[in-house]
Amino acid sequence: MGYWNRKRNGFTPERSKDTSATNYTTEQINAMYAKGDVVTGEDGEPMVVPRPELTGEEKQAQYESKVDSLIRERYTLSQELSILRQQESKSEEYQAYFDYCEECKAKAKIELQGGIKNGI
Repeated sequence: MGYWNRKRNGFTPERSKDTSATNYTTEQINAMYAKGDVVTGEDGEPMVVPRPELTGEEKQAQYESKVDSLIRERYTLSQELSILRQQESKSEEYQAYFDYCEECKAKAKIELQGGIKNGI
């Protein structure tokens, strides 16, 4: 278990006398390290890496990239174009493709929800 110490702007293994220390589990601390929010400094002490706020264009690009990668798990670009060209003659295949794309969009929103807000 570790504690976030606001004065040090880092984790400490023990709760300090400072009442602003926040209690985190080892799993939460490891998750912060994995996300890159916390790194080990030159002195071996954990420190927070400030993340700049993404612009609206960057958030949109991140969302679109995630949706595209999810769609590519099932369909290649040429398969997509083929389905789109034949959507009237193969309506069931098109509907399955369309439903899958909507699932991908919803999944991308959920996965990126922490970083993407406002209209996406």
